[in-house]
Amino acid sequence: MFKTMTPPRMFAMVSLMMIIIMVVCTGLIQAPFFRQSIIDREAVVVRDLVNALSLEHGVLLSDFQDYSSGQARQHFDSSFGTLKRLHGTARIKVFNRDNIIVWSDDPTLVGTKRTAHPERLAAAMRGEMQALFNPSRNISGIAEHGQPIIGTIECYVPIYLHEIGTTRMDAMGVLSLYRDPKDLNQTIQKDMYLLWEVIGGAGFILFLALYKVFSLVYDRQKTAESKFSKLTLEHERIVQIEKMSAMGELVGEIAHQLNNPLVGVINMAQLAERQVHDPQRVLELLAQVRKAGTECRDIVQRILRINQISRSELAPTDIQDLIHDTITFCQQSVDLKHRVDFSTSQPKTALTVDPVLIRQALFNLIHNAILAAPDKPVHVALTTCNRDGVNGIQISVTDAGDGFGPEVAAKLFKPFFTTRSNGNGLGLPVAQHIAIKHGGVVIAENLTEGGARFSIWLPTGATP
Repeated sequence: MFKTMTPPRMFAMVSLMMIIIMVVCTGLIQAPFFRQSIIDREAVVVRDLVNALSLEHGVLLSDFQDYSSGQARQHFDSSFGTLKRLHGTARIKVFNRDNIIVWSDDPTLVGTKRTAHPERLAAAMRGEMQALFNPSRNISGIAEHGQPIIGTIECYVPIYLHEIGTTRMDAMGVLSLYRDPKDLNQTIQKDMYLLWEVIGGAGFILFLALYKVFSLVYDRQKTAESKFSKLTLEHERIVQIEKMSAMGELVGEIAHQLNNPLVGVINMAQLAERQVHDPQRVLELLAQVRKAGTECRDIVQRILRINQISRSELAPTDIQDLIHDTITFCQQSVDLKHRVDFSTSQPKTALTVDPVLIRQALFNLIHNAILAAPDKPVHVALTTCNRDGVNGIQISVTDAGDGFGPEVAAKLFKPFFTTRSNGNGLGLPVAQHIAIKHGGVVIAENLTEGGARFSIWLPTGATP
């Protein structure tokens, strides 16, 4: 059921349940506080009434000591007997300082020490007013309609001395009043209903506001997700179009590279057919056909090498040694007279890379630098470089050539693009692919003093 519900409905259900639980729990928690507040208020009224009656009818300390005398009983009856007419009164007991009941509406209790809360009686005797609700206490008296009273409101109020020379805090006795909690419970029930209505109304208003906000946020989220989904699909479509465009461009470049030698093969084969009577001329034409076929094979092999660099074998590699080896190999393999310098201020630098691929990428950059200015030296440098907050190393190859223009800069790393008549256009794209495979990049820049610098940047933690 919950799986099929929408988030707004789920929010509404959970919110309403929480509001109901909050209202009920608040009412149940507040009920004891309401009850005690009402009891304390009534206890104050009882205390003032008791002391006013005792003062009016002349109750003395001697009455509590000689409570069996006629004068004492008369004082007690005239003063405390009035309390029997209070609504809900169930039992009245008056204690002296010895905790003996000296007067009660039940004469059989006089002279005994019967109380369920001696600690409250002792506190009241010290002048502290005590009031509590006792739901489990049963009074064996008779209520207004002749039914036993279940549960009581118990008040223990001190009766102060009113004789000359005494202070108000001197208690000569304590009056214990037990009352029927029916009226109190009805008042509390009404207060709880009112409290529930107020909290419930406020909670419902809060729920409506939150539900409105949640619905707006949810609708906007759904709209945003829908737009994002459309944008994602559109982006995927554009990426697919770009892939197809790049593939078409690559196929076009390959076709262009293969077309010229293949056209030559066809033309020379047709010419050899017409001159079959001249064996010497046929041999010359066949040699040209073989040469054109060799060019086609070389083009295909160069294309295959692009796929081969996708495979790598990692190993901890000393970058300084790798650069020295690459420079030596380049000087031996390129049939040009030139000088390649290497400088670095770095200590031994080791990275986990594929040394064969990094050497090939660096070889391509040095080879291009040599061809850019064959009669001038090439400078190779190793430095540390922070790029986009990532620490790394940079192998820079600087030539003294003419640099490159904006149009050439946009095509430097495109496969088969070259500015030389004898170039194959794969050196820089291969170097860039190798650098990216190691988490780095090849950077091309013109120098203000002339020439160009091509750099391989690799992060120090690079692992392809």
